[in-house]
Amino acid sequence: MKTNQLIMIFALLGLAACGSDGGSGSGSTGKKENKSAALEMVEASPGTYYSVLRPVNFHSNGFIPYGMATFTLADDVLQVNISMDDDQGVAHRQSLHLGTRCPSESDDRNADGFIDYEEAMAVVGPALMPLDNDLNSQLAGEEIYPKGPGMTYNKTASLQKINDDLWSRDENPSDNLMKLDNGKGIGFEDRVVLVHGTSYQGSFPASLASYNGEDAYLSLPVVCGVLKKID
Repeated sequence: MKTNQLIMIFALLGLAACGSDGGSGSGSTGKKENKSAALEMVEASPGTYYSVLRPVNFHSNGFIPYGMATFTLADDVLQVNISMDDDQGVAHRQSLHLGTRCPSESDDRNADGFIDYEEAMAVVGPALMPLDNDLNSQLAGEEIYPKGPGMTYNKTASLQKINDDLWSRDENPSDNLMKLDNGKGIGFEDRVVLVHGTSYQGSFPASLASYNGEDAYLSLPVVCGVLKKID
């Protein structure tokens, strides 16, 4: 990562603090947090929303990743830029979630030393937007995600198309993707960006839960941040 990016990250750590803004709740309170977030979600307004992406499971492979996420809305055009200082050549599943905080050590419900996929989901809540190959639809992106090392992600989308998709019928209520009430537009303020995927060479306990049966190292949360409007 370039020097000026590192300076920006550490200068804005306080602004984009992750893991302490939403209280000290655990997985057992995740549903209450998500319900509150749904009620308080403010529809997106033009401007820039920014977050430092700070480590989750920073001890997973000996490399401590950091990153940044920027959502910029101008008229109907949404520009999403995400980067991560990462040396792992794996696909990084990433999503925008309903919750208002990132997982912390206190959310390790089985005390195995890691925040796994299910423990993280209990905190960040269901996904509003998979940050994959197509932001206009929850399903059209076909789960094609950016890869490391030195991950970068840059996509544009139509806010109207995003909302239209979120107002459509939920074809699979059992998945981790949520829809919105008709007419209630998506919001970005205080929403969570969570990125997964680390090296297979790490040493992981058998207790790690994963997404849809994939290898646990691909599902492991690595960085997380809470978006704040900065202009």
